[in-house]
Amino acid sequence: METFPALDDLLGGGLPYSPCYRSLWGQKLGEKREALWIDTTGDFSVERAVQILEDYQQTPDDLEATLEKLHISTAVDVESIQEIIRALDLQFSGPEDSPRIKCIVIDSITPLLGPYLSAVSAQGHAIMTGLMRYLRHLATRYSLLVLIVNNATLMSAPASSKGQMPFKPTSNPHSAFASTIRKPALGPSFTFMTDATLWVSFWPEQQESEKGSTTHVVEVFRSRFSKSNVWSTFSIASTGTLLPGSA
Repeated sequence: METFPALDDLLGGGLPYSPCYRSLWGQKLGEKREALWIDTTGDFSVERAVQILEDYQQTPDDLEATLEKLHISTAVDVESIQEIIRALDLQFSGPEDSPRIKCIVIDSITPLLGPYLSAVSAQGHAIMTGLMRYLRHLATRYSLLVLIVNNATLMSAPASSKGQMPFKPTSNPHSAFASTIRKPALGPSFTFMTDATLWVSFWPEQQESEKGSTTHVVEVFRSRFSKSNVWSTFSIASTGTLLPGSA
């Protein structure tokens, strides 16, 4: 599959992982790599996943082998996602032939935690902190890569004059582009519970493409292991695949 070298450069060589994790991605032990996709909205499409793999010109045997390494779970609330990761914790402590998950994707975390967050109660923040600490425990103890999708919310500031709406859109100060008028959801505390916050949006100077591709920009808002406030562009085909030569 195509890689994203420009993003790897932004992150100082790529997302960090331990020597143990590195060995599992080697040639001899590569067949043990598996991933868990936790779907919280019911939007995951197996058909689209197959289409993306086919676009990378995988043979039928390779495609089947890849899909066998992808585990899909559904979580509709915080309790269900807690059960999933606890079960995963037990599996890692089980026999050697148990699933060897090395990557967890949560898509997305916002509908699970958002309803609990409130300006008049600390319960939601405690729930969010507990879940993120457990995910960090799994990532650290078992050398996992955990990718968490967080939705966006509108940036707003009080209107300066009468007759205007109570709030008006304003630019995100963490973004390199004035056109960015949104921010990560779940409040500022959430970004400090992760190792890096990557912001993905449409490239402001979008141009039509004959292949139906779209240009996007990824920004590193905050990172503990690389530079922050840097960005790079890339393109995605209409099928959802990353196009070769993306910068």
